Amino acid sequence: MFKALRIIKVYGISELLRRISRKLRNKFEHKIYTFRDRKQLQKILEDNIGKKIIVFPPLMDWNVPLFQRPQHIAHNLAKEGFLYFYCTGNLQYDNVYGFQQISNNCYLTNRYDLLLKVNLSKVFHLYSTNMSPMKKDFINLAKKNGDSILYEYIDEIHEDISGKIPEFVLERHKHLLQDEQCIVVASADKLYKEVLEYRSRNCALVTNGVDYEHFNGKRLITNIPEEIRDIVKNEKPIIGYFGAFARWFDYELIKRLANERSQYQILLIGWNYDNSIRKYSLDNFNNIRVIGPIKYEALPLYSSYFDVSIIPFKINDITDSTSPIKLFEYMAMGSPIVTTNMPECRKYNSVMIGENHSDFIKKIDVALSLKENKEYKELMYKEALLNTWNTKAKEISKLLLEYKVSGCTKQID
Repeated sequence: MFKALRIIKVYGISELLRRISRKLRNKFEHKIYTFRDRKQLQKILEDNIGKKIIVFPPLMDWNVPLFQRPQHIAHNLAKEGFLYFYCTGNLQYDNVYGFQQISNNCYLTNRYDLLLKVNLSKVFHLYSTNMSPMKKDFINLAKKNGDSILYEYIDEIHEDISGKIPEFVLERHKHLLQDEQCIVVASADKLYKEVLEYRSRNCALVTNGVDYEHFNGKRLITNIPEEIRDIVKNEKPIIGYFGAFARWFDYELIKRLANERSQYQILLIGWNYDNSIRKYSLDNFNNIRVIGPIKYEALPLYSSYFDVSIIPFKINDITDSTSPIKLFEYMAMGSPIVTTNMPECRKYNSVMIGENHSDFIKKIDVALSLKENKEYKELMYKEALLNTWNTKAKEISKLLLEYKVSGCTKQID
């Protein structure tokens, strides 16, 4: 009543009536949409009886600039026969209301609330990068309801990646590693070693991977993107990178490369993750071009013009635990690869490792001499095909099936 009187006093009776009308309309529309969405969900469940349900809580939008592991794993677990619901909070890049089919068995939805009410056994697919709070007893309640937890430990839990880490995130992480009824997947050796300190079962090492067909294309001289047409046509070797620009990116290494190899063109395609790139004035160099981010669908067209593909990351706690997705995408592209001395990159024979700045630059010279080497290209393609997202999803699927996750019926609360 006090609020209504204040609105009348400040804005007049017409504004009060307008606000009441809007509130009633929103409630009415919400009821209509909820009825519609419940019917749609019921139909999806009825059409997929017997399939195991996986629910990804609203952690990140589907259409973020960097298409990442959660999207790839969702797609490929759906290919393995799971019914996958990727929930979005429509935070910035999505605009989804109801249930939108992305691919066979895979749905994008903003109705996480309805999925929580489904009276069926589900797998909640959680990631270590989730900084959002959950109800304190969510995990125990899920298990009590017959649901399962799949937890992916995919990056060092570090403030340079996620900002300040809330205490509840660290507590949840430790709890999930300790609880052997939860399934845990780690993406790098260092992370998996930590997992094994807490458990001996229901866990696996599953590194990142690649959509091989998406990146294994040929460069098209007749279809050069406008943003890079001039540097392609000047015929200098293009040393390329795509991904995030962040604190772990070695900008000083790139500046040194530009100074010492003026005959090379450096093409950096990426997302300004934390504004760190602004400190280094890369636009002052004639042979450095920074563009992007480029949508995932178009990225292979741009990267097909790389003569050498690089990952110039600093060596620290974050990169010691990083399995770079771009590493496997570079392999599928077939352009020689040079990286800094990251543990996860040292695993692959097709990768040339720069032990320090000088060695990194020398390795690029060597890599250029291999760009038409058939045997080396075959090695890259072989290692890429051993690390497809479908292969990674099969490894996770095996864990879920061994855990005997229940299939769905048509029931819904």
